[in-house]
Amino acid sequence: MIKKYRAGTFTEAFQRIKEELGPDAVILQQQELKSSRNPNEKVEVTVTLDDIAEAPPPPSAISKDTEKLGVYNSKGIKPVEWRNLDSSPKKAAPEPNKPVNSDKLIDCMENTLAEVRRLREDFAATRNDFLEGVRVVRDRIPKEFSSIVAKLSKNGLSAQIVQDLLAEVMILCSANSRDEISIREQMKKALANRISIAPRPRLRKGRPLVQMFIGPTGSGKSGIISKLAGRATITGNPNVAIVTTDCCRMGAMEQMEAFAAAADIALERIYSPEEVPEVFERLRDKSLVLVDTAGRSLGNKEHEEDIKAFHNAIRPDEMHIVLPLNMRDSDLKKSTEIYAALKANRIIFTKQDEASEQGAMLWLPIKFEIPLSYIGNGQSPDNIVSAEKEIIAEWLVK
Repeated sequence: MIKKYRAGTFTEAFQRIKEELGPDAVILQQQELKSSRNPNEKVEVTVTLDDIAEAPPPPSAISKDTEKLGVYNSKGIKPVEWRNLDSSPKKAAPEPNKPVNSDKLIDCMENTLAEVRRLREDFAATRNDFLEGVRVVRDRIPKEFSSIVAKLSKNGLSAQIVQDLLAEVMILCSANSRDEISIREQMKKALANRISIAPRPRLRKGRPLVQMFIGPTGSGKSGIISKLAGRATITGNPNVAIVTTDCCRMGAMEQMEAFAAAADIALERIYSPEEVPEVFERLRDKSLVLVDTAGRSLGNKEHEEDIKAFHNAIRPDEMHIVLPLNMRDSDLKKSTEIYAALKANRIIFTKQDEASEQGAMLWLPIKFEIPLSYIGNGQSPDNIVSAEKEIIAEWLVK
């Protein structure tokens, strides 16, 4: 919509524009009417409410004179600066006896429109290239592979990872062996080759193997420790102890005490790093010591300092980040960034049975170069498995 306003002065015209069209009005042209027959119409201002540009022109295309006219709004065109007009009308609107340099204004508008046309052409070309690329990728996937690609995407693997896997499997599957079973087995092998698994922990004589567990609130650290301790005693290793530094959270100590008593496992409490030497002296004959820690919200600097202090005092053989697999990808990344900086060298996923996507078991260890150690897959005491490439690959293609 383009509209023209005539008035005795530019100030009067701008005031009318402000009242009728508001701050979104954009000045296209302003000029004096030298041959006007109406004494009350000495100037004319042309405005619009339609966007005429998607981005401002480069600074070199705007002179100081045209800058004062304010020709762009919030979407690429600066709106009329009403406050300046009200407070100092002489600055915003030239007096009738002062000629307006309309040539500069027209040049500026032409440059702006030319820039807009160029940007629109570039955008259209980029969009067409993108859509063509998507079409080519889809068209080049043989229909025999569409089912496995859909499963991987549903499990939260990125398009780039899926493409890399697909390229490998298409080479491995010859044209005459591309049935669903063969493709699935080859994909499992390709996935297994990429899954990062930590070496199995080894007990030793003379000192206990110490595993420390850290992670955000509610990740399931205490549950994992209980399951590992229970599994160790069931498989013939009664020489297990639990150490907890989570002595303040309501109910945490009582829950761990009840489990330790039922499983006949030694339980020690540590309230500060200074107590570590004395406690571990009492545990020197144990073969396995599992260290529980308190969980805190992400970015809690005091909590991070506490973990560092306990880590430096305990010097664990393994430092496990415990993460729920049903956590959002962005939160998984943020948590891992924080705890990786605290010298974590293992990842444990909990709540595998509750997660709608399994893909983080592949991409998260790769991204942070931290291998998987255990997977919690249920609430029962025996619902924990050592991370196995074949098991995880099977989950990813379901």
